[in-house]
Amino acid sequence: MRVLTVIAVAMFATSCTTSQDSAEFRPGRAIHGLGSPIKLNPDTTTVHLADYFFDVGKVDTLYFEPDLPVQWSKDSGLVYAAGSETHPPVFTMAVVYEDTLYHIPVFKSKKRAYRFEYFTDGAPKEISVKSNFNGWNHKATPLRFLGAGKWIADLSLEPGLYEYLVVEDGREMLDPNNPDKKDNGLGGYNSTFRVGEESVAPEIFTLRASADSVVIDYGRHLLDPVILIDDSRIPASAVHRHGDRLSIHTGVFPEDRKRTYLRVYGGDADNRSNDLLIPLEWGRVITDPADLTGEDKHAYSMYFLMVDRFVNGDPKNDRKVGDPDILPPANYFGGDLQGVSQKFREGYFRDLGTNLVWLSPIAQNPLGAYGLWDKGGVVSKFSGYHGYWPISSFKVDFRFGGEAALRELLDEAHRDGSRVILDYVANHVHQEHPVYVNHPEWATDLYLPDGSLNTERWDEHRLTTWFDTFMPTLELRDPHVAEVMSDSALFWLEAFDLDGFRHDATKHIALDFWRILTRKIKYEVAVPQGRAIYQIGETYGSPELIDSYIGSGLLDGQFDFNLYDAAVAAFAKDDGDLANLDRVFRQSLETYGHHHLMGNISGNQDRTRFISYADGSVDFSEDPKLAGWTRDIQISDTIGYSRLALLHAFNFTSPGIPVIYYGDEIGMPGANDPDNRRMMRFGDELNPRERDMLKTVTELVHLRKSNMALLYGDTKIIHLDDDSWAYVRNYFDRSALVVFNLSDRRKDLEIEIPEIYGGEGWKAAFGNAYQFENRTLRISLPPVSFEILTH
Repeated sequence: MRVLTVIAVAMFATSCTTSQDSAEFRPGRAIHGLGSPIKLNPDTTTVHLADYFFDVGKVDTLYFEPDLPVQWSKDSGLVYAAGSETHPPVFTMAVVYEDTLYHIPVFKSKKRAYRFEYFTDGAPKEISVKSNFNGWNHKATPLRFLGAGKWIADLSLEPGLYEYLVVEDGREMLDPNNPDKKDNGLGGYNSTFRVGEESVAPEIFTLRASADSVVIDYGRHLLDPVILIDDSRIPASAVHRHGDRLSIHTGVFPEDRKRTYLRVYGGDADNRSNDLLIPLEWGRVITDPADLTGEDKHAYSMYFLMVDRFVNGDPKNDRKVGDPDILPPANYFGGDLQGVSQKFREGYFRDLGTNLVWLSPIAQNPLGAYGLWDKGGVVSKFSGYHGYWPISSFKVDFRFGGEAALRELLDEAHRDGSRVILDYVANHVHQEHPVYVNHPEWATDLYLPDGSLNTERWDEHRLTTWFDTFMPTLELRDPHVAEVMSDSALFWLEAFDLDGFRHDATKHIALDFWRILTRKIKYEVAVPQGRAIYQIGETYGSPELIDSYIGSGLLDGQFDFNLYDAAVAAFAKDDGDLANLDRVFRQSLETYGHHHLMGNISGNQDRTRFISYADGSVDFSEDPKLAGWTRDIQISDTIGYSRLALLHAFNFTSPGIPVIYYGDEIGMPGANDPDNRRMMRFGDELNPRERDMLKTVTELVHLRKSNMALLYGDTKIIHLDDDSWAYVRNYFDRSALVVFNLSDRRKDLEIEIPEIYGGEGWKAAFGNAYQFENRTLRISLPPVSFEILTH
């Protein structure tokens, strides 16, 4: 292996970046998709060039602007970059590939050293901390004893608020030395501590777009920005700064390419600003959402359905598991792919406005009963109705209609202008699967060295734990196993015209597997066939852990469960915590970017229905699965509909991809699994409140798809108090101003609106009276309601 130490050479850098004038500028095309930013660690960061380029051997030169010491292995394509305290918040890694210069954004680390201290009068043998900074895995952060009752851990953390619990000799508890705590959303509390001060990041905004220039509000105190067309830095001669205005000459925009993107990153001496993402068509700024296509992922609105629980389109393929030990909620209901096709033909998704359907797993599942619920006097085994117990990697379950039904569904969806992604299970198989039958050595160990079962060890053994004793977890860190199983995923894209994957149990699989799979998808499907493939993962954990699976060589996004939990705590409770939602919202934008492809969910198959928390039918402190088994959970208070509407309004107006869990568009109730997986209802089966809920959600979906500000706009929070919140999204001359009132009374609000948003031509999408006067919005909102003003 050849390892090259590369130092940036000023003469070479200058010749590459400034010798081209605007007429010569030609953005590179070798990177599939947009090159994701490199996020530096405080010490050393490993960059995989293969995440960005097909043949790393064709990388001629690599350096950082400004200079950053690196080691670069040209054979492996691995770059080892040093940390830096002196660099600006945003700079670039320059790569010459096939004689073309590319620039990848680089973000300086904001982490700082922090000493966590704990004191005890006792004599414990072991003390550790479980926290949102370590994925709630207490084994990841053992404390070190210094004497005199003092225990410490030296950490590296970004500024912010952290929640934690102390574990003394296996006993989990709040920190008795720390009075600071917050509601954990589950009927209990976590201790909290803060690292540093969360400084206010500078903000930049789109202002005007014309045939000649794009103008951005860019403070005169900010450092020079990083401006890219796709992955190539535009010539300095095309950028002009005039006070707080930055003008980009459109003459450098490529007119021979249908879709490119203008990307802008900025910052001051200490902090990175928000990023801007502006789609271009044939070199012109897109201002009409009608010009967007199915390849523009930021315009997706997703609908997640469980196939068995949606529509029974063909009763002839119904087959329950004939085991009396399975109670009815855990057996097959009869839903199938034909039923989904039927709803496409009827225009259900088109009328609703969604354009991306996520199907639950459809691979063949076993015919027998497995698993056990034995709690609260209820005993039941389960069928594989949910699809997460595959016994085949290539066969569509006959109970869902088989291969022909899947092809019919995809044809109907694509005719309807919708895309379809498949829920794929890579982490594990059922014990009847040929992979395990023929190669049991491909599975991780069911028993740990101490003799205990390695089941449901979600955090401390996240890469090896089994979900149950009949579901072997595959050792996907083994390159041979990873090759075989990534091929089985690729099969679904090659054999069927699917548009991507939702990946189950993402964090339980090592990153190398995702790199192998994504590389195959890029260069065996997406590039040669011109298909836009979207991949979204499922990871519960810290933002840092979730983000580690996202990038050019990995996944497009993941579901933002931390944001969902904060939204539940804010919108579903009488004393909702808006300040915490505001904090987590900002943290998500900081972590994933202001134009991310994360999923903003209304719920999912593993969570209690939002509305059943919101109306008080299920208490946050109780076991929600037991509640579903032992009570008939129905709507107990219509306030739940109003609170659910708040959640939908937030999801459809914030950055990311909104995701409707089937039934949430009507306010279907339910406790946790399997009660949250009832059969879907439509049309005349709905009561008046459910029809009203559907109408509201439909209006939100269509509002989002018709306003560029809600698809590509910058985001600014402009108001927060105990029970009201407001933010603005803006894209040139289009804006959306979102206001929430969480109180149980009508509230008259006065909100100062920044001058750049203008005060004329606003329209209230949901009919609330308002007025603008001297940059002040005055609006009166009913209890537990929202309004969206657009222009």
